[in-house]
Amino acid sequence: MSSIEIKNVSKSYGKTEALKNVSATFMDGKICGFLGRNGAGKTTLLNIITNRLFADQGQVLIDGEPAIENDQAQAKIFYMTEKTFYPDDMRVREVFQITQGFYPTFDPADAGALAERFKLEVGKKVGGLSTGYLSILKLILTLASNAPVIIFDEPMLGLDANHRDLFYRELLAHYSASPSTVILSTHLIEEAAALLE
Repeated sequence: MSSIEIKNVSKSYGKTEALKNVSATFMDGKICGFLGRNGAGKTTLLNIITNRLFADQGQVLIDGEPAIENDQAQAKIFYMTEKTFYPDDMRVREVFQITQGFYPTFDPADAGALAERFKLEVGKKVGGLSTGYLSILKLILTLASNAPVIIFDEPMLGLDANHRDLFYRELLAHYSASPSTVILSTHLIEEAAALLE
């Protein structure tokens, strides 16, 4: 488990101020909500935490270490983004294999079991998945990563009510079996509220 501390982070895009002096602590071993409407700056801050963007000012610490260009600190995080980075012609089972190469704690057996529960066909190509099943693939990768910090950015994108309920149950089951620091970023505040500490 790991903690993340954000200190006075600001980020602008031209004249648009996305973040202004944001400070927060995501505590070790807790399920934290990162809640707000679309366009509020949630993804910008998550991208700063995970080194996909750099803040104009301020600092992010992971277990007390600066997050910027720190491979050891970044290796503690598995980040489910809204974007899909896998080639369209890659099959789901191949995505599992590649992920294990980058994340030694990734559990392919767990990923396979989750795929069965979510009814995700592992022989399907990434390009043939619907928006909902792309989200499911990324949810499975994140849950099976066993990373000390797991971040979900709008994980319910394209999911129907049954799949959203299954995700919530699987998240709690994984957390109970192996507590980690979880950041759940969503605009579905009422729906996610019961999960959050």
